Amino acid sequence: MENSVKNSATIVSPPKVNIPLAEQEVAEHAHNKSINHESPSIEGKTAAEYVYDATILHQRQYKGLGTPPPALLKWLGDATMSNEPKNRLYSAVGLSLGLMITGTIANIVTGHKLLDGSKVTNVPQFLKPIHGIIKNYDPRDITPRNKRIRYAHAAVYSLGGLIGIKIGTDLAYKSAKQKSKDPQFLEDYLTKISHIQGENWSWLSASSGIFGSASGLWAIPALPGINYATGMVGRITSMQDRNTSVGGLNKIISGATTDSYLRLKEGAYYLANYAVGNPAKDPEKIEYIAYSILGPIFKEQLTAKHIKQFTDAVHEVRDHYWQEGGIPKDKRAEATDTMKQVFTGAGLEVLLIDMGLNPASVMFDRVNGLIGKLGNVGKADKIKEKQNSYWSALQERLPKYVAANIISQERADWVNESIADMKQGKPPKPAPVIKSEVVEAQKKLESSPKAKETSVNKLVKSSVKPGDWRETILQRRQESESPRLVVE
Repeated sequence: MENSVKNSATIVSPPKVNIPLAEQEVAEHAHNKSINHESPSIEGKTAAEYVYDATILHQRQYKGLGTPPPALLKWLGDATMSNEPKNRLYSAVGLSLGLMITGTIANIVTGHKLLDGSKVTNVPQFLKPIHGIIKNYDPRDITPRNKRIRYAHAAVYSLGGLIGIKIGTDLAYKSAKQKSKDPQFLEDYLTKISHIQGENWSWLSASSGIFGSASGLWAIPALPGINYATGMVGRITSMQDRNTSVGGLNKIISGATTDSYLRLKEGAYYLANYAVGNPAKDPEKIEYIAYSILGPIFKEQLTAKHIKQFTDAVHEVRDHYWQEGGIPKDKRAEATDTMKQVFTGAGLEVLLIDMGLNPASVMFDRVNGLIGKLGNVGKADKIKEKQNSYWSALQERLPKYVAANIISQERADWVNESIADMKQGKPPKPAPVIKSEVVEAQKKLESSPKAKETSVNKLVKSSVKPGDWRETILQRRQESESPRLVVE
């Protein structure tokens, strides 16, 4: 199976999987299915309003239980996770080496030091052929020729620093780019797009690191290529596939819907660990995380109903393991793996389609706000190629989802028709109301005490047979996963 995973371009065709629970688990599972979760009404509310009401409700439920960390400690923790120290270090080293190398060469070529104009006398043997090749140069003279040479001397010196910063930041994120080179599912492609956009920001951070700092233009706020902090923010968030965390400006800067820096890929993994590790029956932040990771990509399509559906799906998986006081320690690893299978990769695609959110409708050239727009400059062809690649990969998987009985043929047709429309520049079709499915599900619910089996349920019931398709998907994701926040 290992060879088929590495060499195959798509997942293996999944069989229909309907593995019943073991007898000893039936009573416990039935008990968990009866857990009553509190949530506010979705009537007349936007997604943001519903998330706010749900958060307030859960805060009131558990008021007084546990002590939150001091605000300063929380800020320090967020700052640590939101930054990449390696990038700052490598950029600084690159800057220093670049200035040192090109500055030394420029000094030897002119025969004078840039800072004080004194003559260069100590020259390595292999550089003596270029020593003083610019004749009759006096850095203290104010004649037009000498002034031009001095300006060129300073420019070459600075150019070395710029190139050093560029090389440094590229080395810092070399591993991240390598891990995202072969995207498979929606969140993988979004990370790849963020890395493509980050290529422009490497030059903007490098140029602002030199010319902005040397000229004093760093004082001009928020101007990419001039303000060093802005350049670094664009570069770091793009390469780490994260949002900025600037209250009130997030939507403009990085297209975020909350103050969270989590985007889809890291956010889905964080959600898995948060839902498993939180002992509460109704964890406070599930709706908030859902809105943070789905809002930026589905924008106006996302409704309060979608947030509730997503939250219900989290509880549906979580309730299988949860007991009073939280998920037992010996079950947490299994619960976390199950959460990851359902809320990442193929599981996430199926869940979104089941909810009426078409993953194919996410337009890669419209993500990540202003940082993304500047990153898109000159990258249109690359981004379009990745968009078409994702559509093709999704279309190849749809028949396998249908064959596994985890989405209906009608849903698959809806996604396929939407892709065809978007390739022609038309908007995607809205999710169909499949009355036959609703009626059939209602009949099953009324005729049996057993709860309706949803696509999430079917994904939770993972087969133990070698070569199971979910195991294959999970292995493929682990081989290509980029750095994520993991709190085991």
